[in-house]
Amino acid sequence: MAAYDQAGGVTWHHADASAPLRFNTSQLTGITLDGAAVGQLGAGNLCEVLLVNGDYFRGNLAGATDGHFLLDTWHAGRLQLRRNAVRKIAPLPKGLKTLFQGPENDDGWTHGKINNETIGESGTWRYHNGGFHAKAAASIARDLGLPDSSHLSFNLEWSGSMHLAFALYTDSLQPISLSTKENEPDFGGFYSVQINSYSVNLLPVKKHEPLTYLGQATVPDFRKKPKARIEFFASKRQRMVAVAIDGKVIRKWTDSRGFAGQGTGVRIVHQGRGAVRISNLRVEEWDGRFKGPPTHPLGAKDDLVKLINNDRMQGRVDGVDGDKLNVTTAEGGFPVPLDRVKQIEPATSGAPADIGIEHRVRAHFSDGSRLTFMLNRWSAAGVEAHNPGFGSATFKPGSITRLEFQPTQK
Repeated sequence: MAAYDQAGGVTWHHADASAPLRFNTSQLTGITLDGAAVGQLGAGNLCEVLLVNGDYFRGNLAGATDGHFLLDTWHAGRLQLRRNAVRKIAPLPKGLKTLFQGPENDDGWTHGKINNETIGESGTWRYHNGGFHAKAAASIARDLGLPDSSHLSFNLEWSGSMHLAFALYTDSLQPISLSTKENEPDFGGFYSVQINSYSVNLLPVKKHEPLTYLGQATVPDFRKKPKARIEFFASKRQRMVAVAIDGKVIRKWTDSRGFAGQGTGVRIVHQGRGAVRISNLRVEEWDGRFKGPPTHPLGAKDDLVKLINNDRMQGRVDGVDGDKLNVTTAEGGFPVPLDRVKQIEPATSGAPADIGIEHRVRAHFSDGSRLTFMLNRWSAAGVEAHNPGFGSATFKPGSITRLEFQPTQK
């Protein structure tokens, strides 16, 4: 992709074409790009931001004005977000390490051969444009150095039926046949999180010990959609594993027999039914806190600040002073340390002005962020865009991995 403007559409260079190709975006559904760079933000008040339209990104909370929240981002500099465009701002604990962000290729990953007649011929996970794809049964694994308390998240897309197994805290990078595990080469214990089109199961797996599921969580919505954001949480001290889907924790399991995981790796096994894609995989240290979906009603007149001890403050977020959030309530003004804040849910007047469907472009970024905007211009110098929620912004071209267009309906 060489360039874009609203008058000329997309300009495309190809080795087999003597001149640039031009595409009218009214006939495009999407463009996948090789954006893989993930920039670094300076030290600050790092937060996860959820917008009213469902978009999300990370940035440093720099301040607040009468009409806006100020967020510093790595891909567009400072964004001024209209208050009524923001659904939630969740401060992230300081000092927690990000152990993996990607994938950018399959270097460092181990492909394994599956020997199981019931799930068909063994295939391979294939890397393409920021994600792993599989159709046939396939296994891929990596020692990600999982800490004693971890948070692993990724985007999952699928078509057809879906049967996946994620081995957490494994010391084996090769797939383990559960039905014949006693005949497998020696391996340490691990947890198998099994996700299909209807449910999520958790199974502790140890050699020479019987297989006993810890319980099932039904996920009926999986049959109605082709993608989701999946999160795994684990704590050795609490002997606990949890799964969240699209920001909501659906099940927490506590293992009464002790934490089964004896390694620090992750193995992903596709059972060979349907097609799947895994992208925007992030592995981090975890402080044991769960983030929650916003509950403050749209149209509320006051801001709501939820604290980590479950206290609530209702009033007005006036600004940020260093690492403190200034909040004014009916009882007066209070500086609240951001490390005590679970999340901020601003007052809204309902959904902000939307972008006409014919001009709407949804951008996916290499760090897992997603933003919707009107694309004005694309060049090597920057991606110029506009959104009623954050105004005009210029993004780094290398930060975007995919653009989704809204083709004209005929």
